[in-house]
Amino acid sequence: MNYFDFIKSIIREGNAEPLKGLKVVEITHFVFGPNIGRYLALLGAEVIKVEPPGEGDRFRQAAVWGRFYKLANPYFLIQNANKYFIATDARKKEGREIIYKLIKDADIFIENLRAGLAEAMGVGYFQLHKINPRLIYVSCSGYGQFGPLSKFPSFDVAAQGVAGVAKTTGWSDVDEFYKLPDYFGDYLPSLIAVVAILVALIYRKKSGQGQYIDISQTESLLRFYYELTYYTLTGKEIGKTGNVDPSASPSGIFKTKDGKYIAIAVLNDEQSKALARATGIEELEKTTHLERLEPKTIETLNEKLAKWVSTKTLDEILNIAAIQGFPAAPVLNDVEVTFDKWKWERGTVEIINDRLYGRVAVVNFPALFSKIRPRTKWLGRPVGYHNRLVLKKLGYSAQEIEALINREVIGFWDNMIGAMPPPTWDPEKDPVFKGEKDELDYV
Repeated sequence: MNYFDFIKSIIREGNAEPLKGLKVVEITHFVFGPNIGRYLALLGAEVIKVEPPGEGDRFRQAAVWGRFYKLANPYFLIQNANKYFIATDARKKEGREIIYKLIKDADIFIENLRAGLAEAMGVGYFQLHKINPRLIYVSCSGYGQFGPLSKFPSFDVAAQGVAGVAKTTGWSDVDEFYKLPDYFGDYLPSLIAVVAILVALIYRKKSGQGQYIDISQTESLLRFYYELTYYTLTGKEIGKTGNVDPSASPSGIFKTKDGKYIAIAVLNDEQSKALARATGIEELEKTTHLERLEPKTIETLNEKLAKWVSTKTLDEILNIAAIQGFPAAPVLNDVEVTFDKWKWERGTVEIINDRLYGRVAVVNFPALFSKIRPRTKWLGRPVGYHNRLVLKKLGYSAQEIEALINREVIGFWDNMIGAMPPPTWDPEKDPVFKGEKDELDYV
């Protein structure tokens, strides 16, 4: 058996969930905070999401282009996979008592409210640390919990702006700047937060002590902003580079003869010579890598490469690249990404059959393991969907739960799109909603 077949054979040999047994409580909304809990849940942690009754997490109503699926925001369903949902009013003493009971044996608490708001609500670090000294408390915000910007609200594009990321997007000759697509300013910081939590868990195992973690969107993005170091060393700005990689030449995204797009980036002299053999561009063979990184040279080479690419189809260029040995890759659209065979073969994308929402394609954890199997077990649920299940686990009787419902200490969804169940859902036929079974019984 060769190396490649061996690696393929050992991937997902096991089904281990390394965070199984860990309990996470989150009061989060939109993307930054919820995505942290999502990754912990994919790794086996029990994640309980606390929302206000009614509309719940406001991201439920923020469907892309206003497009919902079975009355739900598809983005929300994925962001909150594998979680349990309880809706209680933290402004009421009995609502806070429910949260405090959840915290007593919790390992991690996550909040991404406005700086200081959790403390004002009675669920800040000082309050929860007294209840559970081993708790790892995570605050996520745009600019951190202290400093001149700490009280300002933040969101993805704001974080990209303050971190300087947005200033580097676009073309040098166009006086416009662009946000990186999707929610880069949420996803990257949330992954950094997951790493910080795992580090804190290791520290707790050694010391027995929990701790407080302050994660800032803007500071997380700044960790990848090498322009700062470049400027302090050279006194010059890198500036906007468009589709060009300033460390590779030629490089960019080019339009093919058949109207498709291809990405090409030459990173060394060997690749440059290979591209020269394919294209006949003499400068590629006669220049060194450093010479090719001169801005004017990059511009000249890119113009000549774009002209050559325009005379070939995408498939022709990919075949030539494979033969000659220079990097080239197709630029795929949504349909092509979804049905790209290698993603399905590797398990990057797979179909799950959710009890409420049916067959759905999901993107898995961004790493493959030989012994660990992160996976999406179920999608996000309506507001308060697991009220009875979670409260029963806390020791509340059926009568006590109904009394809490009647006093509006806990609640469910309003008749608001994004917060409510699918139109075909029947509460009388759902034992999980009634607290009689766990979601895990159906996995």
